[in-house]
This record gives sequence, structure tokens and C-alpha cells, in this order.
Amino acid sequence: MRIRRPRPRNFGLAMFVVRLMGALFLVMSTYNASGYSLVHWISERWAQDWLVQLPILCLYAIVYVLLIRVTVRQLRAPGIALTVAFLGALAYLLVDAGIIPLHDMSDLLPIVLYMYGGLIAIGMCWASAWVMLTGQVSVDNLNA
Repeated sequence: MRIRRPRPRNFGLAMFVVRLMGALFLVMSTYNASGYSLVHWISERWAQDWLVQLPILCLYAIVYVLLIRVTVRQLRAPGIALTVAFLGALAYLLVDAGIIPLHDMSDLLPIVLYMYGGLIAIGMCWASAWVMLTGQVSVDNLNA
């Protein structure tokens, strides 16, 4: 009888895309310019729907705290600054090439929201990418 070793969970493009889509869903469902978001729903219908909105708000707060904590712990301040610089340069390239139209400052909001979702996704994937790139395992400080 042959014992199979468990396959290591390597970082891959599919893992990043799934996390990116989840982060973008979270960010865009919280606030967007279309008027269909959590912020709009709460600001327009708090008096009627507060009993349903309260647990949803708590869930959003928990998810945001967890994801931001993961991002800050994995990337730290220099990594966050470099990631924001990279995403900003990518956005500038897409605007300069004419792929993303930027006619006035209101067109900047979706770009910033996409950058925020990308930052969260990169923060979630960074530990796996670091192990793949360097072979070094990231271990959190258990006393903190």
C-alpha cells in the first residue's frame, strides 16, 4: 500500500484571481457610484430596514478588519507603499493608453476602488507568493 503525500498548496494565478474577485466584490458592494451599494442602502432606508442592516454591517466590519489585518501583517508599511505605487502606476498606464477613460475627477473613484481591492487581494496572497518565490515560510508572532 502506497501512502500518498498531500500536495502542497502552491500559489497560482487561479488562487489570486479568486481572491481578487472576492476583494473586489467586497469593496464594490460596500460603496460604488452606481447607487446600489451597502452605503446607499443604509443611508436611504435605515429607518425601515435597520433590523436587517445591523447584522450585515457587523459582518462587513468583521470581514474588513480581518482582511485589513492580514494585509498589514503580510505586506507591512513598505510593502503596502510599494503595492499602492505599483497599482497607481498600472492605473496611470491604463489611463494614459486610453484604455480607461478619465474625463473628470468623478471617474477617479472606480480606479481607487479597484486599487483598494487589488491591495487587499495582494495582501491576502502575499504569504503564499513569498513561500513560492523564496522558499521561506512566514510565521506569525503568537505573542502579539
